[in-house]
Amino acid sequence: MALSESFVTRRLAVFTLGGDTLLTSYGANCTAFAGSRGTLLVDPLIAPAHARILAEALARCGFPPVTQVVLTHHHTDHTLGAGWFSSHGAAVIAHERCATEMSVHHASIIAERRATPALAALFADAEPYAPSLTFKDVFRIDLGDAIAEARHLGPGHTAGDCVVLFPSEGVVACGDLVSSGYHFNYEDADLAALPAVLAALERFPVAKFVPGHGPSGGREIVEEQARYHRVLAQIAAGAKSAEQARSAIRAAFPEHRLEFAIESALIRLRH
Repeated sequence: MALSESFVTRRLAVFTLGGDTLLTSYGANCTAFAGSRGTLLVDPLIAPAHARILAEALARCGFPPVTQVVLTHHHTDHTLGAGWFSSHGAAVIAHERCATEMSVHHASIIAERRATPALAALFADAEPYAPSLTFKDVFRIDLGDAIAEARHLGPGHTAGDCVVLFPSEGVVACGDLVSSGYHFNYEDADLAALPAVLAALERFPVAKFVPGHGPSGGREIVEEQARYHRVLAQIAAGAKSAEQARSAIRAAFPEHRLEFAIESALIRLRH
């Protein structure tokens, strides 16, 4: 299993297993920032097994030990790997509603995956855990020679979303508020709030945006995410059947990965 890294700045990198299956964390991105007091991670993938691969890559790239982890939301492809870093001394930070959703859902999800033969090995040592620190609006993280800020912009992809701003780098990690080249999972989304949240994110004074899935980019990837929502809403409103809507979405975004997420759009946007 190959983990790739892409340095956005000299000391901020994005790691991913790529692909779009559960066995590769659905292609989720983990952002790593090297401060003088340690490394801050954002969303360290779907399982302890992936976290260990990530830890090896961080050491190989010269990152200091991980001291803090921020979770952008509760979905497991962004959270379960953090349990491994927590057991090795890192503080895990999340919005209070993210922590609540983790406590409600994670134990049963882990149990279900352990009972699935194809997934049992990956989740053999996964355990539900609670973030060590929670916040409501903004959480500032002191990394010695730099600071990072976890900010809740309101409900969007989930009720407990946050983004992580790295002012010194001109970078923001967006979590799944933004996906680049991947379909959006609407399962827990606040449809009415998404446009305003993306507009607020687009106003951040940064040059680079790290999406939850897919390659990093400039402001254009936030604009493209907003366009994606508009296109899917139009398709859902005009389609005479779920199959017609499904086909139209595939035709509108033929290169997008994570096709199973289209079903969440059909459920949420057509009802």
